[in-house]
Amino acid sequence: MGKIRIKDIAQIAHVSIGTVDRVIHNRGEVSQATREKILKLLKEYNYTPDIIASSLALKRQIHLAVVMPGIVNDHAFWKLPQSGVAKALEELSSYRISLETFYFDQIQREDFVRRVKRFPFEAFSGVLFAPVFLEESIDFVRRCEKEQIPVVLFNSLLEDVNISSFVGQDAFQSGYVAAKLINFGLEHRRDVAIVNMSARKDNYAHIISREKGFRSYFEEHSDRLDHLVTIDLHGVDDQALREKLDEILEDYNIGGLFVTNSRVYKVADYLSRRGSMSIRLVGYDLLPESVEYMKKDYIDFLISQKPEEQAFKGLLTLFNLVAFNRVPEEKQLMPIDIITRENLLYYKP
Repeated sequence: MGKIRIKDIAQIAHVSIGTVDRVIHNRGEVSQATREKILKLLKEYNYTPDIIASSLALKRQIHLAVVMPGIVNDHAFWKLPQSGVAKALEELSSYRISLETFYFDQIQREDFVRRVKRFPFEAFSGVLFAPVFLEESIDFVRRCEKEQIPVVLFNSLLEDVNISSFVGQDAFQSGYVAAKLINFGLEHRRDVAIVNMSARKDNYAHIISREKGFRSYFEEHSDRLDHLVTIDLHGVDDQALREKLDEILEDYNIGGLFVTNSRVYKVADYLSRRGSMSIRLVGYDLLPESVEYMKKDYIDFLISQKPEEQAFKGLLTLFNLVAFNRVPEEKQLMPIDIITRENLLYYKP
């Protein structure tokens, strides 16, 4: 065997390339037994890092792009990935890296199409991408592949495209977990509603997967409730939300509400105005508004996606791939953290 590579060590140890890379650079979580096995192999095969590649990465300019939604109506969610990108750039400050961010309106499909149509593919060596509009996002990733530009996705996973890695949650499983949380305190034979607040649900692969996971749980536990209904709101109009919730609460014996994105605070606001605290409410993310309603006990559980960490990890993954040819794991799944009023203090908004 010639010069031993990370890929070779991974094959011998029966682990992923990403696991070996984490041991070498002492980052990320690896079990003690696996760490010791890899360190032993590194020593046995006299592995040495490619100093020449590292030197070249230090000297050459690396051009990367981020394509993600911008902030709309002061909704705080997309501020968190922006912060993650900024922290990753700070960590990579010793390298000659340039980054350009292309923001698009997550409500307006035409805006995304217009922006990616003018995207200067020839200017970049890699793209960090948070997809929204399903078909158009797939077309964009396929164009990147044609131009031989690696793509790392975060927040939402696209199927049937070639990407270098995905950083984010298992959306199906998080929906399944949300259903179990609602089920714990659900009175026998009550009704449950799923609330989707997006311009078009079919634009968001992760929202579709969350709803599928949620439904899957109750299909397995159908004896626990009478009806499982879905509210699809095309946009975030507060009046439309109130009217739809009024209708649902009048027609059904609702015991639980599941909001499939970070706008759960809007439903919490509605419940607070009604003075309703007997309905279990579950949603996503530690946005400031949601934190306040959780403190007041109108939100029972929040599932944290760690959007800041997703973007941070995604950009580092892309850089290491482009600069050092460190092949990442295909899926880097984030934990499904369950936050309650009782443990809220230990999580950073």
